[in-house]
Amino acid sequence: MDNLPPAAIVEPPVEQPATPTRWRIPMALVTWAFVLLVLLIVGVLLVLKVTRGSTTVQAPPVTPASNTVVRKATTVPAEVFDTVGAPDPTGPSPSALLGQPALVVSGRPDVVYVGGEFCPYCAAERWALVVALGRFGTFSRLGATSSSKGEVFPGTPTFSFYGSTYRSSYVTFSPVEEYGQSPSTFAPAGYPKLENVPSFEQALMRRFDSEPFPPDSSATGDPGALPFVDVANRLVASGAAIGFSPALLQGSSMAQIAGELSDPTNPVTEAVIGEANEIAAAICSATAQSPAAVCSSSGTRAGAARLSQG
Repeated sequence: MDNLPPAAIVEPPVEQPATPTRWRIPMALVTWAFVLLVLLIVGVLLVLKVTRGSTTVQAPPVTPASNTVVRKATTVPAEVFDTVGAPDPTGPSPSALLGQPALVVSGRPDVVYVGGEFCPYCAAERWALVVALGRFGTFSRLGATSSSKGEVFPGTPTFSFYGSTYRSSYVTFSPVEEYGQSPSTFAPAGYPKLENVPSFEQALMRRFDSEPFPPDSSATGDPGALPFVDVANRLVASGAAIGFSPALLQGSSMAQIAGELSDPTNPVTEAVIGEANEIAAAICSATAQSPAAVCSSSGTRAGAARLSQG
């Protein structure tokens, strides 16, 4: 028994650490990810290129008109309107619309204006509109601008209706400033677009902004000229047919023009107030002669007589 060999000592087997499972990303997924990355980069480059080459032109903000200028233009003394009356126009004049249904918005007669800040005849007509409408209501946020220096009667100082509001118990006002003042080589019309003309105003322009309303709608005789003004379907003015020339306003500032409106002997006052009296008469014919203080005045009656002759 003593000669038996010692028992073999068996050591436990050493456990090898488990080999981590390796996940392989399919080559198709890698390919698609690469393609998507390339497409994303190309898309960003295209957006940048289109943005830089866009023809969309942002017009600069409108400068607010001076409170003093607005006050003087909208509070012309009643005796000035009566003294001026309705002198003979110095150029093509607005036309009376006969037999037309009243143009009504929100239950009140409506005055429609479509123009552009670049336009000199628009610049002149805005003075008459602001003066006339100031007798029936109040403006807020009127702008100050001038006609384009690249047009006839360059730099005519005037108001802008872009962004303005008007409140009245007698009449509504629907202004559209279609284009800005500064020329732009990127804008299709040559001037940056400010507002689109709504279909309501477009229909009126198709109907009245051509022969024979008015008989001379623009300096060139072309229909569709700016400005287009429809006063409650009682009076229409278009293009150069506003009764006076923007030349009268040349060389003056807005403050000077507004200050002259209290002098009935001034040529600028005669032109602007004379047109304003005709606009007031057209409004009164659609408001049943209200308010009486305006509609029964001798200045407004003179405007009505002038329209009846046209």
